[in-house]
Amino acid sequence: MPPSTPWFVDRAGALAWWSDLLGRTERRPACVAVVSGMRGVGKSTLVRRMAEEAGSRFPGGQFHVNLLDWRGEAGSVDVSGALRGCLRALGVTEPFLPTALPDLTGLFRTMTARSSVLVVLDEVTEPAQVEPFVPKAAGSVVLAVSDARLAELVNVGALPLPVVRPLERTDALELLALRCGQDLVAADRVSAENLVEWCGGLPLALDLIAGRLTLDPEQTLSDLIAELAEDGAPLDDSALRETRAVTSALTAVYRNLPERCRRLYAGLALFPGSEFDADIAAVIADVPPAAAGRLLRVLEETSLITHAGAPEDRRYRFYELARTHALAQAEERPGAERRAALRRVVEYFRVRAACADRAVMADRYRVADHATLLAGVEDPFAGGDGADGDDGEDGGDGKAAALAWLLRERGNALAVLRAAVAEGLFTAAWQLAEALTALYLNHRFVRDWIESGELGIEAAACERDGGNEAAEARLSCLLSRPLADDGQLERARALMERAVPLADRTGDLVLRASAREFLGRLWERDDPERAIALFGECARLNARAGERRGVALAEYFVGCAETGRGRHRAALDRLGHALGQFLALRDGKGDQRMAGRALVALGRAHLGLGHGAEAGQSLSEGADLLKGVGAVAYELPARRLLADLAQAEGDDEAERAQLARMLGLLIAGGSPEAAAVRERLDALGGPP
Repeated sequence: MPPSTPWFVDRAGALAWWSDLLGRTERRPACVAVVSGMRGVGKSTLVRRMAEEAGSRFPGGQFHVNLLDWRGEAGSVDVSGALRGCLRALGVTEPFLPTALPDLTGLFRTMTARSSVLVVLDEVTEPAQVEPFVPKAAGSVVLAVSDARLAELVNVGALPLPVVRPLERTDALELLALRCGQDLVAADRVSAENLVEWCGGLPLALDLIAGRLTLDPEQTLSDLIAELAEDGAPLDDSALRETRAVTSALTAVYRNLPERCRRLYAGLALFPGSEFDADIAAVIADVPPAAAGRLLRVLEETSLITHAGAPEDRRYRFYELARTHALAQAEERPGAERRAALRRVVEYFRVRAACADRAVMADRYRVADHATLLAGVEDPFAGGDGADGDDGEDGGDGKAAALAWLLRERGNALAVLRAAVAEGLFTAAWQLAEALTALYLNHRFVRDWIESGELGIEAAACERDGGNEAAEARLSCLLSRPLADDGQLERARALMERAVPLADRTGDLVLRASAREFLGRLWERDDPERAIALFGECARLNARAGERRGVALAEYFVGCAETGRGRHRAALDRLGHALGQFLALRDGKGDQRMAGRALVALGRAHLGLGHGAEAGQSLSEGADLLKGVGAVAYELPARRLLADLAQAEGDDEAERAQLARMLGLLIAGGSPEAAAVRERLDALGGPP
């Protein structure tokens, strides 16, 4: 939970209601409470104070989810992505995160079954956004914060907090005195009361008034009233009164900003993303990051922007009313200036994402020419050695920093990609989409990945001179992965059926091979013969291109497909060949991760033939290799097979050893399966 503001007044009735609710629901099933009120009235500040007032009432933890961070261009909210964030906070790591929303919902309830938790959902617009976040443990509470009353939730049992209203005059005067100083208010009580009346009791408007006075400490309250009057008094007895008051206060602050601050304020409104830091502000304002940081602090001190998280993170966002006001100021700026700022932002994200892609994925195949794009660029992630595979867990500090940046800028990058396509910056758009795959292969933001892929394909098809078939084919290959994960298998296959001839027309042997590999993987289960034929073509094309790893991968996939259709001896031949090739890669050091996977696949084939000893040896060697490179997602199934094999052979000690390793992996990954493994281990007498 973000901290509450030190300038908190009144709300005694709401806090009393909250205290009563906590007492009444401590041992009851989890409940939902709705906190509603108009924008600028202080709902978010109130719920943060409510969370602080709860103290230790929620031993399972407190979650703050701002659904605005997960809202797409059309207004829909990626509830699955937000729920994954909560599960990560509970300690569930990527290999154990489900894809589908029902599975995520079930896992969240399992993970919150022991101790009560508080979940604050900010910016709720629809009742359906709330239900997946309802915890399991008794005494848990969900606070749904919304501009609307969410009557549908109330009708099915949600508890409505009385609507949060603007502050009464006395409390509003107290807030003004806290922000501006008691002496200033006492020196001109009448003007202070007029200002409170002007602001309609809205805390946001009062914060802005304080911000205006911060810019000019010599100004009196009566001077400020005169300045506000130039815009006309807020309308009496009108639903627009409060909004007009905030807009007038915003204008008063804006007029007195230094020109560089005004320029940044207007430019930030045009930024497609939802939050920003000094690096992004520097690109928008075309100033050094240190100067941009100082400008952001001025905007924050005057309440034009607010912290997006903890203050030490130094990331900011607009209040929605302030964004609307800033956008109006931006529209008055020259069109060339606005377009230039957007182009700088797109270029910043294209280059930074390409650097992150290189750190995470090393020299893996891509269509974008990184040698040209990143020539002379100071790489902020230098030092990463990339992943061993598509979803590799290992890598240097550079990879960790690159993934951290991609995660932090996830929403911004997708918003910038949308803007790039809309602006016709097609080359930058598809290159950004390709680079973002480095994030999606390591963290399955399925909805984001699908949208990014679709935008990238659109941009590649629209690139000058008739489109870029290589980029379109490559992005189609990459898009087939999340489509399959999302259950859209037929759409993925149709996409790849079109991508194969696109790739063929480019003459790029590696791209042609890759397209067949992706299509083959979509047919592995339903039509192994077809998949094997495609993998065979993939191997031949990679051999012609001199891509030894590509040949080995194709052999590996053929072996897995042979196992899938029960041809275990044929699988042994293919997988043995693939294993030798993986071990010979990287100047004899070997691709340890893929070698481990090949050994595990060999173990499965041996099991299919009833070769227990050979299966155990292959599985054990493969599991140890995968352990060495931190490939938990692939080590765990191998340990499970080894435990089952030991159980079948009556070898309790071997079974206990494998179960103990499994238990450690499951606990570290936050998997609820740990309980079942612990029970099985305890039945054997506990860890060895």
